[in-house]
Amino acid sequence: MTATARRTAVLAGLTATLLAGPLAVAAVAAAAATATITLNGSGASVTGSNVTVAGSAVTITAPGSYEIRGTLNNGYVKVDTAVTGTVELVLAGASITNTTSSPLYVTDASAVTLTLAAGTSNNLTDAATYTNPGEPDAALFSAADLTIGGTGALTVRANHADGIVSKDDLVIQSGTITVNAVDDAIRGKDSLTVNGGTITVTSSGGDGLKSNDTDAGKGVLTITNGTITASVADDAIKGENDLNISGGTINVTRSYEALEGLRTTISGGNITVVASDDAVNAAEEGLGHMEPSAIAFIKVTGGTVVATGGTDGFDSNGSLTFAGGTVVARGSSTRGGGEGAIDADGPITFTGGTVVGAALTSLAVFQAVPNTGQGWVAPRFNANLAANTIVHVVSGSTVLGSYRTSATVREVVFSSNRITNGQRYDIYTGGSVTGTNVGGLYTGGSITGATRVLTGVTAGRYGRF
Repeated sequence: MTATARRTAVLAGLTATLLAGPLAVAAVAAAAATATITLNGSGASVTGSNVTVAGSAVTITAPGSYEIRGTLNNGYVKVDTAVTGTVELVLAGASITNTTSSPLYVTDASAVTLTLAAGTSNNLTDAATYTNPGEPDAALFSAADLTIGGTGALTVRANHADGIVSKDDLVIQSGTITVNAVDDAIRGKDSLTVNGGTITVTSSGGDGLKSNDTDAGKGVLTITNGTITASVADDAIKGENDLNISGGTINVTRSYEALEGLRTTISGGNITVVASDDAVNAAEEGLGHMEPSAIAFIKVTGGTVVATGGTDGFDSNGSLTFAGGTVVARGSSTRGGGEGAIDADGPITFTGGTVVGAALTSLAVFQAVPNTGQGWVAPRFNANLAANTIVHVVSGSTVLGSYRTSATVREVVFSSNRITNGQRYDIYTGGSVTGTNVGGLYTGGSITGATRVLTGVTAGRYGRF
């Protein structure tokens, strides 16, 4: 079956599930299993059909629904069928360890659905060194489209390389999923879509969530809902071609780069990310340092993003657009110039939302930022401001924006619908802040007891140009 046909089959099944709503999950769980596989330590017993057992090797040979329970200490469950149709694996308290390869893998199938049975905890642990060449090469590996759902829990310990991998499309609908991997935690080669669930990933040497195909129309990572927590060595959430986030809660506590895609679009969600390099990044491979890209971009149209980068808060090799939502970006507190809170090799535009950027350099740009669209003001202070300094943008006696620094900064940029380009604003430090706090940006502030440190800063003008 072609990749297109497989993708059509899994999308048809996914659409039916979404149309049916929560009742569909219950219906799947209640469906009669083609076979029940009971793991018993060194082997397995089977009630039903289309399953072969050879010692500790269990192979499913046809489409159908297969419930798996019990413990297998050193073996595997494999799906290998050339027959058209979906294979559903229902993990209902299954713990599988393989000391020589992958504990659960699909070599051939039209599509596979992995259902985590309600109220159950399931575990997969692979070998540190695989004896087989090539594939499988992950603790949970599928050569076919893979959809994960249900309300149970799955813990994956990937000692060899990757945790959960589909060579085609990978969809996570629901479930509590924990992956600890030495390389990539969760990877859908053609695409990875997260529509729900509670996902926690840790990687000691690779990425968190990833789609890595470079072909046009592939390498797409989409997040519409769910809760994701990541602590990884490299990129936390990466779409090779496209990264699209429209909902959910994302918390990246450790990464080299937190969010990355050639084209990165954020239209919703509650996002807090920390990176040692760039927190939110759009990059085109093969370009020279600071060489602008005609196709890379970051666009924020909604949601809340708090991005802290050791180099840049936001960094685009191409364009960077803020059109909605709330963004707080912090860049390097030790390096300025070409590194900053907001860094772009192409044009930066403000057309909506509320944006605060703070670092030694607020706007690391090499061309003038347009003074059309939504207003923005970018004061540069006469000396560095220490962490926990309160900064207010003021018109007359009206406070338009209040921000508390989280590290040493020299510059701040502030954009909202309360700022008008061409007008002059005073900048105060000190005073107090009140209301809701989003990454140091507060909904209220007072200049009582504050000091006016800059007078008449013109909005829509950056001091480097």
